[in-house]
Amino acid sequence: MIKTLLHSVVNYVFPYRCSSCLELTDQKDGVCASCFQKLNFITAPYCELCGIPFEFQTQEKMICAKCIAEPPECEISRSLFKFDAASKKLIHAFKYNDHTNYAKMFARLFVMRYKAEMEDVDLIVPVPMYRFKRVLRHYNSAQIFALEIARLLHKPMVPELLIKQKWTRAQTGLSRTGRQKNLTGSIHVGDKMRALDKVILLVDDVKTTGATSTLCSKILKNAGAKSVKLATISLT
Repeated sequence: MIKTLLHSVVNYVFPYRCSSCLELTDQKDGVCASCFQKLNFITAPYCELCGIPFEFQTQEKMICAKCIAEPPECEISRSLFKFDAASKKLIHAFKYNDHTNYAKMFARLFVMRYKAEMEDVDLIVPVPMYRFKRVLRHYNSAQIFALEIARLLHKPMVPELLIKQKWTRAQTGLSRTGRQKNLTGSIHVGDKMRALDKVILLVDDVKTTGATSTLCSKILKNAGAKSVKLATISLT
């Protein structure tokens, strides 16, 4: 009873606010109904492999032309919503402005949406960040998102399975080819035995060209991983 009373007092003095517009809301680490409706969630129909939504309706599961022509390294890629004006504020606040509490909301929504496709996952691995960049940034947003997913799925999160061993320039603004060249030789596996015969869920915050996830997937499979799936918050 005392705990409930204290909780009510705290909520009154420090009320929950929408993660996007900062209006009062009754949901901790969430968004208000108005902002929630503005988020462009990925919904069916979408490519069964890369998760990119189709612009037309279909009754059957389909694979997009790009994945047919060039099968992706990841078994499946799944994202919560499109990266647009509505989601950009949330993503940037999470990645750059210390709003790490948003990870709980992102993970909760992701698991609610895609849990059935993640049941066979053995390990959860975040896309790595170079140690000096992490010092400057204070945290790796992909790792925080991965940790929250791991807690909800009750799976181990292995943050050092992939290691970023050198500084690379920011990927923003680079072409797919430029991103691939930028990343060449920058990532390696820390412990190959942990990857052997495992289904791995690779976690990142935003999927743009897929260059980073493709490289990480190749490295993990070369180390003996059975397969790699990809989870991201948003998709450009």
